[in-house]
Amino acid sequence: MPAPFVVHLTQTFQGDLERLPAAAQEKILQALRRLETNPFGPPPKVKKLKGTSVGQWRLEVWPYCVRYDVIGREVALYRVHHRMEIYRD
Repeated sequence: MPAPFVVHLTQTFQGDLERLPAAAQEKILQALRRLETNPFGPPPKVKKLKGTSVGQWRLEVWPYCVRYDVIGREVALYRVHHRMEIYRD
């Protein structure tokens, strides 16, 4: 059975991910698999952000955060940064 959502990595996201340590990359990629079935929850790991135009959702993969949007049945991944830097963009 195919996943209900299709996850797309932007070039910016891929660049951010490649700059992270290998162990962090693997941990983040495992967490992203959850977005294929439910990109809207559960809290507190997934949170809807207020007042943003791009990356309206946040997935926490301690100590990193992934910013993404859900468009229909597609999940567009925009950024992945340390939790202290993710909101500076």
